[in-house]
Amino acid sequence: MLTEWLWMGGSFLLLLMLIIRQAPFGRLREMWTVLLTMQGIKWLVGALKVEFGLEAFPVRLFPYATHQDFATDFAICPCIAVLYALLVRGRTMRVRLLHAACFAAAYALWSWTMTRWTTLQVHLRWSSWFDFALVLVLLPLAVRIAEWIVPETRQAGSAETRP
Repeated sequence: MLTEWLWMGGSFLLLLMLIIRQAPFGRLREMWTVLLTMQGIKWLVGALKVEFGLEAFPVRLFPYATHQDFATDFAICPCIAVLYALLVRGRTMRVRLLHAACFAAAYALWSWTMTRWTTLQVHLRWSSWFDFALVLVLLPLAVRIAEWIVPETRQAGSAETRP
């Protein structure tokens, strides 16, 4: 049981330190939007995976509240989405897809390792390859929704002025 809590706590702290190191203060609204968007998407997807019997989570942070894993769906994957959003803002579509593939591969490796060496997650009819494909789609989707909600601000002194 201690291994599981160390695994989740260590993963979350590592991602939190990376976000704090990489995050510019002026983009906090965008980062919160990405985080909350990804939490909403992962809540829906995670609930569907558990309800259809694709995954099981024997050890849960809030066992009476939900059958899905709180740490993965509400902390780890949204933090990965924030790091992804910090890296791809203003980049070409090709670079965004390359970064999405790298982040999805990292998440799938993390999920596979968690399934292999801890009792936190059990894949019943699910695979880490599905996690890779799912995160590969969800990362650009969450960032696109966040860009729609919080549009990119223009530099001071640009040619266009507000009426």
